[in-house]
Amino acid sequence: MCYYHLRVVSSFRAVNFLFRILRMVNMRLFILILSMACVALYGWALAGYAGYSFGRGRPDYVAWGLSLGTLCALAAIQLWKKWMRDTTPDMFIFDIDGVLIDTRNSFMPATAETVRWCWENLLNGAADCEGYTREYFTLCKAYPGFNDDAVVAWTLLRCMKRRMDRTGSRSMKELFPTLEEWRTELEAFIESTDVPADVGVLPLDEVRSVLEEIYYGETAYAEYRGRPARGAGKEGLWTKEKPALSRNWKDFGLPVGIYTGRTLGEMALAQRVLNWPDFPPDMVVSSDDGILKPSPQGLALLCQRAGTKYPLFFGDTASDKEAWLAFGQGLFVAIGPILKADSLKRGAPHYDTLAEVQNAGILDQGQSPITDKE
Repeated sequence: MCYYHLRVVSSFRAVNFLFRILRMVNMRLFILILSMACVALYGWALAGYAGYSFGRGRPDYVAWGLSLGTLCALAAIQLWKKWMRDTTPDMFIFDIDGVLIDTRNSFMPATAETVRWCWENLLNGAADCEGYTREYFTLCKAYPGFNDDAVVAWTLLRCMKRRMDRTGSRSMKELFPTLEEWRTELEAFIESTDVPADVGVLPLDEVRSVLEEIYYGETAYAEYRGRPARGAGKEGLWTKEKPALSRNWKDFGLPVGIYTGRTLGEMALAQRVLNWPDFPPDMVVSSDDGILKPSPQGLALLCQRAGTKYPLFFGDTASDKEAWLAFGQGLFVAIGPILKADSLKRGAPHYDTLAEVQNAGILDQGQSPITDKE
């Protein structure tokens, strides 16, 4: 089941995105046509009136031109107001990691340590190099389906295990893929529709358990997972996380929802980091709900619960953007470095941190100055 969740890219994504663009373009185009018709009809009325200067006035031109031109003008104004109302965000939805919380010193190092620990303790290899670095992390997050750090670690371990079986080497330094080899591995994994033959060599759930121990630490792991740790992690890297802004969720200008790949236990730790102990649980969609990015279901569910339909979604990975595109409504704002080049290329909204969004006043008001540039 976990394998197939990696390919939760909605089959309706392209159709929804096309309809979204057509709906917006058609509305704008129709307003433009009405405006041009108004000018043309007023010009027709003016021509009928000017005819009196030559003794050939046309009162019918004046009457029809003024009446129809005024109707076109009123219709254009009303449609413009409706379009502005319908494209004004009515809710904020946030990803957590890399958006609400600075996780540079938690999940990336936790993934690197998980790869080394599993390689040495579960696959009897030699963890003789650093292996997973920030360059690999950034590359992974540019691919939809690799938003889950446990899946990243699992895929890396499977890649090295295949090489170990082929060469006989146990050295992580010799078997760890280069960045280009890892890019090829990611693309092949995304494009494949077959279950890998080696999918059972190292169960994903076991890798996830190790990652959770390293992230939680022994104390929090026992508290939130309800079982003793095996000793993969002592302190817990979640303690190194920092909130992106010091602000209570109640102080935002719109209703707030969270769409995250975290489990509920990890979400509880995020609430401690954010100092949001009273954040409503029904406004969180986590991996424990069985909904994983890039599925748009999380966005749809949060809008349904809040009674909204046009959210402003803040995300930092390709999976976040894919979820928004498949959802087909609202606006997307990219946060951080992963989507920066793509956002600049498309002229789409991008901020380095959520604090910059706050400084721009976007989180304080009921409407956003951001325009839809997709």
